[in-house]
Amino acid sequence: MCRTRHALLGVCLIASFVLSASAFATVVQQGTLRVSIATRVKPYRLPRADPAPIKVLIAGHVWTSTGAVPPQLTRLTVLINRHGELRPGSIPSCTISQIRPSTTAQAIERCGPALVGSGHFWASVVLPEQGVYHTTGRLLAFNGTIGGRPAFLAQIYTTQPFPSSFVVPFSIRHIDRGPYGTELSGSLPQALGEWGFVDRIKMTLGREATIGGRTHSYLRASCPAPKGTDGASFSLALAHFYFAGGEQLEAGVPKSCGVKE
Repeated sequence: MCRTRHALLGVCLIASFVLSASAFATVVQQGTLRVSIATRVKPYRLPRADPAPIKVLIAGHVWTSTGAVPPQLTRLTVLINRHGELRPGSIPSCTISQIRPSTTAQAIERCGPALVGSGHFWASVVLPEQGVYHTTGRLLAFNGTIGGRPAFLAQIYTTQPFPSSFVVPFSIRHIDRGPYGTELSGSLPQALGEWGFVDRIKMTLGREATIGGRTHSYLRASCPAPKGTDGASFSLALAHFYFAGGEQLEAGVPKSCGVKE
């Protein structure tokens, strides 16, 4: 039951690639199940054609309208519009084995050059015969690899009520055709067990690194406004949530931006 609310960690990874131009909240609902995502991107004004480095602030929440525990999020996929770029090959990477298990400090020490985001999560842990214990901890995002292929690794760590560390991996796949250029896909690992459920997250995603005298950025975006206009609005990402019991949610994420000439 407890691991069902780890759905939010998935929501976090989806929101990590929503390049919204300003803070907003998107809420999707099916039956009593609800998911909300709020994002902010800096800078708001971007080049019309050549992608520029960005940073994204993300906040997420998963809950039900009745207050009941949501069903388990078993799988999710995120399609990202071609005007937002995820560039895992531009900075160093690390592997799951380097950060699992590890404290926040150990993860940074082992994979600091691959760090692409950081923030906090708030969770509840159900202890046998003790009820619900509320806790908070650090959330780190790393540029990683799985079997030699690009991946996004989310590491969470808390010390209360006892030290706990988990890593949730998401694969990254390039798409050759259509409006979306990248697919992220992940399943919640069984290793989360009965540890608890994450209710909310906040984090900042974005990393620039100087390698060989050149500056590289993990996240980049452009503003595809037609000539003669100074801004654009369109659907940046399309996310699919798959829950235990067969429930599914689909969320299109809008983006607006201004043109930097």
